[in-house]
Amino acid sequence: MKLACIPAYNEENSISEIVSKSLPHVDRVVVCDDGSTDSTAKLARDAGAIVISQQNQGYGAAISSLFEYARKENAQIMVTLDGDGQHNPNQIPLLVDAIITHNVDVVIGSRFLDENTKASTYRKTGIKIITSASNYGTNFKVSDSQSGFRAYSKDAIDAIHPTEQGMSVSTEILLKISNKGLSIAEVPITISYEGDTSEQNPVSHGVGVLMNTIKYVSIKHPLQFYGIPGLGLIIVGLILGGVFLEGYLNDQTIFYGSLLGSIILFLLGAILSVTAIILFSMANLIRDRY
Repeated sequence: MKLACIPAYNEENSISEIVSKSLPHVDRVVVCDDGSTDSTAKLARDAGAIVISQQNQGYGAAISSLFEYARKENAQIMVTLDGDGQHNPNQIPLLVDAIITHNVDVVIGSRFLDENTKASTYRKTGIKIITSASNYGTNFKVSDSQSGFRAYSKDAIDAIHPTEQGMSVSTEILLKISNKGLSIAEVPITISYEGDTSEQNPVSHGVGVLMNTIKYVSIKHPLQFYGIPGLGLIIVGLILGGVFLEGYLNDQTIFYGSLLGSIILFLLGAILSVTAIILFSMANLIRDRY
């Protein structure tokens, strides 16, 4: 069974069309209504979708609910797409065919593999930065880590259990794909930003997603993320300590700046190094969770 799964919050202007256009390409369309205050749920149901309703918890929580539904229904393929009209449901077969033809576990519809895609400079730059951080954490080379237009095989549906409630779920899922050893591919898609009604400030939104991406990357690579800077601070602290001792022993001069800097840098380095060791140990014990 193939499912088209749509997280939606106050998307009454577009949800009916998205559901109607998705139905010919799948066996069932499922909309997770994330506490909408408009007619999203009713319009989705009238258009032929199965509606899961929940209190407003965020995009990631809606994605998690859709994964749970797909597992419960023993779906063979699940396609996720946004409910705001940015994704073209007629391109669902592109992702599904890639799953079947190339026998991969996850397919991402990338807006940056299509030369005709038009996006603002700030959007491209922000996504590129987040994607670079995500690729470092996963060792993937995807071009669009934040795309919500994705297809998942049954193995991926069963293996991935998202926990992030916000938009950072896209990065979390990529890290789980990497940890589970699942295969991934990208296909070019077109996207429309007409009528983009996002109420969230793009700068604060981008910074928030980037910070959460860095959080997941630090869990994935704690020794590099905390250990190397920690070791560097310890070395600098020891050098400053040597400068202090040399001045005191040879010239009876007390360099308070060197002493204070040595103590602060050494302690910060030690804290980061201990953090790296603890996180590395924890990551190995609970790697399946991340």
